[in-house]
Formats: sequence, structure tokens, C-alpha cells
Amino acid sequence: MIVDENQKVELFEDFYSWLKADGLSPKRSERLHRKKIFASLLADNEMTLENFNDFLKDKKRNEVRELIGKNLVYKNKSFIINNTETKEKEFFIIGEDLRLKCTYEQLDEIMKLIV
Repeated sequence: MIVDENQKVELFEDFYSWLKADGLSPKRSERLHRKKIFASLLADNEMTLENFNDFLKDKKRNEVRELIGKNLVYKNKSFIINNTETKEKEFFIIGEDLRLKCTYEQLDEIMKLIV
């Protein structure tokens, strides 16, 4: 997954919160800890980028789960999304008389179909 500089800066606060929720904690100063992780992220440190990519995947999966209960208009029909299934490279939107297979890259397009 290619991550640009702006994305790293924009999502750093959420990324750091995600790391903390996963059990990461500073030994001394949280401010210095945050600076070090931010610098590692901008310097493309391999382990930090791996964690950031995991964070991005998790963020996408959460966005897919948030579709449950929403109304989707697809092929001029309206469907209420009852469930979703997430997999590594794809996800499924499930409603009554609907099982739609999508890739995570299509998520923005899917969001435009939500009314």
C-alpha cells in the first residue's frame, strides 16, 4: 500500500490513538514518544510503516462496518444494508436480496450510493 506524506500527517493522531489502544505506551514522556513515532513514520521506518498500513486496513474495515443499517441505492433499487463481511482484499455488502462484492478501493464509490 502506497502512503503519501500528507496522509501520514493527516492521520497521525488517529494512528497514535490506534497504537495506544493496541497496548503501546511510552516509558517516560508521551510527547517525546509521539515525536519519535512521527519522525519514524515520515522517515519510512519499515516497522512503523507496517503498523501504519495495518492501521489503514483496520480503518477501512471499520468504515465498511459503519455501512450496516444504511440505505443503498444500487441499479435503481433501494436496499437496507443488514450486514457486511470483510476479507483481506474485498468486502461484501449484504441486504435482503443483495450480496454485493466490492474491493476496498471502491469504498468511496459505494459511499456515494448511500442515501
